[in-house]
Amino acid sequence: MRFFINTRRSAHMYDNGFFLNYSIAVVILLMVFLACYLMYRRHKHREKSLRQGKEDILHIFSQLSNQPVVIFSDTFQVIYANEQIQKIIRRKQGEALDGIADLPLFLIEKREMSLKEILALYRDKRTKDTLQIANASLIDKNENQPISLRVNGIWREREIACIGIAILKSADHTQSSDAHYTNIYTGLPNHHKAMADIGLMAQQHASANQHFAVAIISIDNFLGIISITGYMESLRIIPLMAKYLQAVSTKNNFRLYHIARSDFLLILPNIASVWECSDLVEKYKTDCEALLHGNDANFHYTISSGISIYERGSTEDLINNAYNALLIAKKQGLGYTMAAETDPEGTERSSPIKYSEVKKALEQEEFSLYYQPIYDTKMEKVTGAEALIRWTHPTRGIIPPGLFLPLVEKTGFMKQLGEFVAKEAIGQLGTWKKLGFQDIQVSINLSLREFETMDYSLILYTLLRNNNISASQLKIEVTENVAMNNVAYSTAQFTKLQELGIAVSLDDFGTGYSSFSMLETFTIDTLKIDRSFVQHMAENKNRHAIVAAIITMSHALGIKVIAEGIEDKQTAAMLKGLGCDYMQGYYFGKPMPAFEFQELIRDNGGLSDTNDLIPLMSD
Repeated sequence: MRFFINTRRSAHMYDNGFFLNYSIAVVILLMVFLACYLMYRRHKHREKSLRQGKEDILHIFSQLSNQPVVIFSDTFQVIYANEQIQKIIRRKQGEALDGIADLPLFLIEKREMSLKEILALYRDKRTKDTLQIANASLIDKNENQPISLRVNGIWREREIACIGIAILKSADHTQSSDAHYTNIYTGLPNHHKAMADIGLMAQQHASANQHFAVAIISIDNFLGIISITGYMESLRIIPLMAKYLQAVSTKNNFRLYHIARSDFLLILPNIASVWECSDLVEKYKTDCEALLHGNDANFHYTISSGISIYERGSTEDLINNAYNALLIAKKQGLGYTMAAETDPEGTERSSPIKYSEVKKALEQEEFSLYYQPIYDTKMEKVTGAEALIRWTHPTRGIIPPGLFLPLVEKTGFMKQLGEFVAKEAIGQLGTWKKLGFQDIQVSINLSLREFETMDYSLILYTLLRNNNISASQLKIEVTENVAMNNVAYSTAQFTKLQELGIAVSLDDFGTGYSSFSMLETFTIDTLKIDRSFVQHMAENKNRHAIVAAIITMSHALGIKVIAEGIEDKQTAAMLKGLGCDYMQGYYFGKPMPAFEFQELIRDNGGLSDTNDLIPLMSD
């Protein structure tokens, strides 16, 4: 009996050992399989990354197809090499830099460097920017050929995927100088060439007593486009725009320059007036926007421009005035064209504002408020206004805010100017109340500097109490970019204002982060749709759909909507049909002094009720 039991125990032990060994073998096989699978996936992922990286770099170098171009993997293996480069590096696709890796040699700042050293230099700098090496030399058969090098890398998850190098050869110093005047990305003349050509044209036109104009054409909110679509994807629209403008320039004998990443400059000779130049530029902008929309119908592209006419003065001022006009255009909204105006003496009104002038203007109270009417679609009358700052300069006349507000923010005067606006607007509400206008609401714009540095709610509370004004008569407008700069802080400040009874409006909706989730993030009373969506919505079905969606979504969340930029009866009627609560634009009135706005509300909104003053129904 004991023997039988021992035999069964031994067999049981044998069975357990067999299954244990079998299980271990299965686990090992599974681990090996998993390791192989992960290696395979990693290999495929790397292949895909290299393939996409190569395509991205080839797109960047698309204007340099006739130049020697090579693309390396992260291990310095050649993944692309055109015929021109193969003669120089002696390597083909699939080969690595080894053996004779020190060939070719380049002379850079009196130091000989191999191609591998240049690649390592770029990789170790860990920069996503272009590395441009000018005034270099290619050492070939003991001869130095003047060249410049362009190095671009594609990064994936903080690791470099591939690196591309383009060798821009120069047969002599003249060609080397040409590289200095060429935008490396589009191959168009750059800002150095623009300044040189403008100086030459100024001399020629001065003797002939003729005028010419410069126009800067800029893609709106390009940084926002990059943040949404990605850096490489956003760059794809630049060559499209360059190609179109180049065709326009050739046809009309204009001169085109690529002066910044998303900025192009046109020189238009023999221009008789600002209006002639504006009409031309507006047409090219419209066609360019259509071109960009045609290549990406899912994104809203707009282009703004600034124009300056050369009559006399420095060529540097000509560029500055064009950029100042562009700044005004972008402040007005997306897709605008603005020209730097001249007074009878020929001096540019939009010439740069100086620090001392702003300081003096604040001391001598040269600033004032203008009021642009806001129309209530349900009450069918003007019930409020947006307070807009204006500067009446003693010699230049009225200066638009786009010219001086950026300087005010930079020099620290914004807090003082913001307090002036609040005091003036609330004081004016007090005056209107005494005259019998009880229900006028005024909106005040709040800048980033004011929003972040001032206890604005306390200042407003004190001013409202001292003037015996209800908090409901005041509204604070904050742009979505300012609000998103610090979401937690913005939410807290909005809450403070609303606890006092002051309404909060989110301005320029659709031009910054453009997300409906913002309506849930912030507790706001009103949302203002940017003019770029409102204008031409009658002809543009996409804009109409976007505006309708914003209004519907806002109302579902209990938020009222105001549309700005309304310039015609058709657009006003269409917005009313969509249920828009308030409207603002030149159709209802331009920004005007307090006494003019007072007369408007006396006739239409305050003491009498003339519903047919601004008819919205179709005839």
